[in-house]
Amino acid sequence: MIKINCTTKAGGSVTLNKRHGVTVSYAVATVGDMVPAEILQAWAKLRDGSSVQFFLNRETGLIVVDHIAKNGQCGVEIVRTKL
Repeated sequence: MIKINCTTKAGGSVTLNKRHGVTVSYAVATVGDMVPAEILQAWAKLRDGSSVQFFLNRETGLIVVDHIAKNGQCGVEIVRTKL
C-alpha cells in the first residue's frame, strides 16, 4: 500500500512500502536568487536495520548514495558524482 505522507506545490513524500521502509521524496528547494533545485531522495531499509539513501539534485546533476547505520546516527558515503 502506498501512503502519501505530504504534498505541496513544491513536491511531496510517499511511503512505497512501510514494512520494508521504502520512502521517496521530491521537492523544489528555493534559496535566495539561485535557480530552484529539484531534489529527489529515496530510502530503503536493509535486513540488518540499516538503510541506503539515494539523493539526486536535478539542477546540478549531483548524485549521492549513502549507507546509514541502524541507529541513524552515522553513515558512509558510497558514491558522490556529478553528471
